[in-house]
Amino acid sequence: MLLRSMRSMRASGARVLRTGAARTMCTAVVEEEAAVGAFSPSHPHNQMFYITAGVIYVFSLKWQSEDKKLAKFIAAHKAEHAPAEAPAAAETPVAAAAAPASPVSSVVAAVAAAPAGAGAAAVDWKVTDVVAWLEGLELGMHADSFKTHSVNGKMLLTLSEQDLYQTLNIVSPLHRKKILMEVATLRKAYLNP
Repeated sequence: MLLRSMRSMRASGARVLRTGAARTMCTAVVEEEAAVGAFSPSHPHNQMFYITAGVIYVFSLKWQSEDKKLAKFIAAHKAEHAPAEAPAAAETPVAAAAAPASPVSSVVAAVAAAPAGAGAAAVDWKVTDVVAWLEGLELGMHADSFKTHSVNGKMLLTLSEQDLYQTLNIVSPLHRKKILMEVATLRKAYLNP
């Protein structure tokens, strides 16, 4: 008999859980969550996200406005100072032409004779032009090495750091760097006339 009453209680309890209040409770929770929504600003983590996104948006607008102000300031500054620099450049050759001629050393004459500014002309340099270019860089101590290996303009434009170190025996890394920077300038002038 006890067994029967337990079975009937279990059966009636199961029925109660399947129907009625339990089912209503489950659907009420689901309906409440559906009414609020997953992206509702009433959730604290959503609130924090929306606030952060808003602050970032406001600061990006501020950044853009400051960037536009800076661009206007730079343009105005360039416009102010551009005419002032042009006459100064025009006066320089006149002042140089008015200077009295002085005795010129052989090194200065060789540097002046060497077409140091033009990369297109650097291809046509002879060994003496390369040596004069080195003198202009204040690296004349390496001139003998360049003469020994007959480095002309074409070879100069193709030199690498390994060539400078192993073949031309330029031990100082700063001397190699200086030469390579100037060679890069010559290459750029040669490739973009």
